[in-house]
Amino acid sequence: MTICLRKEVIIKRKIRICATIPHARGLESWGPLHEAMVAEIAYDGVEVVIRDLPDVPVMSIKSRHDADMVAAAHTRAALQAEREGFDAVAMGCLFEPGVEAARQMLTIPVVGEAEASMRLAGLGGRRFSFVGPSGGEDRLRERAHRYGFSEQLASIRGVKAVSLSFAAEEEGLVEAMIKEAKMAIEEDGAQAIIGYGGLALLKEMRRALPVPVINPVTAAILLAEAAVRSQWA
Repeated sequence: MTICLRKEVIIKRKIRICATIPHARGLESWGPLHEAMVAEIAYDGVEVVIRDLPDVPVMSIKSRHDADMVAAAHTRAALQAEREGFDAVAMGCLFEPGVEAARQMLTIPVVGEAEASMRLAGLGGRRFSFVGPSGGEDRLRERAHRYGFSEQLASIRGVKAVSLSFAAEEEGLVEAMIKEAKMAIEEDGAQAIIGYGGLALLKEMRRALPVPVINPVTAAILLAEAAVRSQWA
């Protein structure tokens, strides 16, 4: 018996994802940390371009007011990404400013950090906690309710630091984050932690904790990639 083998033909199409930092000078403050995160998941089939919003008057999103201030500009940035031919947009910030409007207006996948993080953290019915800078707890609870994760949300725990302190990787944040995460696990019943900060901090949390630690930035990018691939398959 003769078996004829066809030569395998592999056709590759690169996925292009626009990942946003929704405030002014975000590339200056968060850019290097985000680049390091993207490098951890990078491969030839995906291109990730990181952008901020240079024209908005907000340097760091600390409240609902800040999120509302940048929402329209964030949506416009997503629209611009679609016009430029990106395949998906991973919109930054756990408060998800402008995400819902972008989803209504764009035809490509739009992924917010809160949804992506909760979907990965909650796999298998796990209960999870947010651990990050204090403030905005009501907004995160709203996000959990909107996406159907209210029952899986164990707690929201904050450390006394602002977002830019995490961008600067200030001393003492690692210890504070690990302390709050351990309390979320031991007292609140969390089976996964949605973290915050740069890659070095998150890796320290993963080494110290017995449960998965989700990185919101890479979670949004990976879910955006999956959404694109599901449309191509």
